[in-house]
Amino acid sequence: MNQPGTWYQFIIRLKENSEIIGDLGIHFLDEEGCQVKIGCTLAKKYHGVGFASKAIKQIINFLFLELGKHRIIASIDPDNKSSIKLTEKLRFRKEAHFEESILVNGLWVDNMIYALLKREWIQNINHS
Repeated sequence: MNQPGTWYQFIIRLKENSEIIGDLGIHFLDEEGCQVKIGCTLAKKYHGVGFASKAIKQIINFLFLELGKHRIIASIDPDNKSSIKLTEKLRFRKEAHFEESILVNGLWVDNMIYALLKREWIQNINHS
């Protein structure tokens, strides 16, 4: 973990029975160790309950407060309205919308980039 160019996956489990309901990935991007990209996948039956929000908040705190990262990036499909809503709720800023920038199953799809800086997160914590 925390090596440039690598991915690290955390699983998301239910507390009461240890069922795996999703995962959260971290991509350590740069040689300086300042930026990461995150992604979260959750089983459909657990959408809208708060599990993803809780897991992502814990990862954000870990990345900023424990590992000292400067910037976290999230890449989102523009059609994934629930992910956009969650990302914006967590105070990520939309930075870009790339048209037909990723090839998925033979189709070119759009991609949106959201980002959050450590100073923005700290400010959110202090004003929440």
